[in-house]
Amino acid sequence: MDCEKSLKKVLALLISLAIIFAGAPARAAEAPTGEGVYIVPGSEINLVARTSNIPVQIKNTFGSDVVVHVHVQPTNLRVVVPAAVEIKVPAETSVTAKVPVEAVANGGVILKVWLTTFSGNKLGEPTFLKMNVNADVEVAMLVGFGGGVLVLLSFGIVRTVRKRRRA
Repeated sequence: MDCEKSLKKVLALLISLAIIFAGAPARAAEAPTGEGVYIVPGSEINLVARTSNIPVQIKNTFGSDVVVHVHVQPTNLRVVVPAAVEIKVPAETSVTAKVPVEAVANGGVILKVWLTTFSGNKLGEPTFLKMNVNADVEVAMLVGFGGGVLVLLSFGIVRTVRKRRRA
């Protein structure tokens, strides 16, 4: 029994070391402080329309232009993302990609965002962005504004009619 336990411990240690050393060079080469193309994490996004474009900032630290595809996958069904967006990022600059989204329901959503090359190879690690969906705000604001205009218009008409009757 002792031999079996020792063998399991050694095997677990070897697997852990293999996972650590296999993943370490990839993470170091794709770190945001190093050279590469990566997504710059941003602040929380507020979506107040049924359809809109969400901004995803991409930084290119290479000395040449790069063409990448921006993929967005929501963690729940409150938002639908129709397709990935292709964008050209000039050398040593940042560009904001506009990814189209459609709101289905209100609430919080976490978006998983990642970059791929034109051949489908992933660039770096995925980034997670928070988004609040409140699609009914746009309709409520339009109804409120329209109601305010109607109240002012009717008040103006009533006032004008009263002035003409007095005269």
